[in-house]
Amino acid sequence: MVSRQIQLLIQRSSSAAHLLQLHSLVLKTGLDHNPNFVSHYIYAACSISIDFSKLVFDHIPIKPPLFAWNSIIRAFTNSSNPLESLNFFFQLHRIGLKPDNFTYPFVLKACGRCSIVGVGGPVHSLILKVGFDSDRYIRNTLLRMYAACGAIGLARRVFDEMTVRDVVSWSSMIAGYVACNCPLDAFKVFQDMKLANENPNSVTLVSLLSACTRLLNFRAGESVHCYIVVNCIGIDVALGTALLEMYSKCGHVEKAFQVFNSMSENNLQSWTIMISGLADHGHGKDAISLFTRMEQTGLVPDSISFSAILSACSYLGLVHKG
Repeated sequence: MVSRQIQLLIQRSSSAAHLLQLHSLVLKTGLDHNPNFVSHYIYAACSISIDFSKLVFDHIPIKPPLFAWNSIIRAFTNSSNPLESLNFFFQLHRIGLKPDNFTYPFVLKACGRCSIVGVGGPVHSLILKVGFDSDRYIRNTLLRMYAACGAIGLARRVFDEMTVRDVVSWSSMIAGYVACNCPLDAFKVFQDMKLANENPNSVTLVSLLSACTRLLNFRAGESVHCYIVVNCIGIDVALGTALLEMYSKCGHVEKAFQVFNSMSENNLQSWTIMISGLADHGHGKDAISLFTRMEQTGLVPDSISFSAILSACSYLGLVHKG
């Protein structure tokens, strides 16, 4: 009963200071010796303060359960310090605790974020050794890891060895080719995807539009847009931003502006791309007007936004305005 009450209090916490107050209660009740409680404690604390979670993890008087290890590894993988995730994984190995099919995707993602194929490769070998290579989620994460590290050949090998591919597998391979500046290969994979009767999702289409942008291939980009319309695929911020960037970079700023105005939601990136597109194609006044509209929405411009508007001012000779 006490354990449940403290768990609820931890879940409702919003700061490390509050967690610290609750921690004294955890120590008094001896719950730090309860493996099940410790697992949920670390899991909940990771979403509030990763530094506090690490402190608790390092000082609990029992051997942390695998669930707690996975929680702390996942938290650091998604943090600004993914390298720490790998350090925890090495510790896990040193104490002889076996990772499970949840551990490996977090570790592979950290390798990708750090671009450390020298660690990702040996982790891949471990996955083969323990027999998790048939796990589709792990294989998709392996593919993304190699692509993120620039090892597109290894990513393709993982892809080719898949006996079953889902939309995530296809999309990851396409995105990997685009990220590694191989847009033509991305289109080839998309053609194979269609032959396999696998329907693309919005993530796939964002990558395809990025490939069109890299190639400055307006016709291909327009055909992707037609596919989106014909198949009634909802245009979210990511897909809308990819569309307007493709049209802008391909010199069709009017079409980009139509997409921009049709979007139900815009973020700083979409505003900035549209402002840059207008400025780069001789619509300086429209770019300044749009920048003013953006400020009125409450969005705070970043260095890229300011660079775009300065370009517009320079084009118009409005040095004082800039």
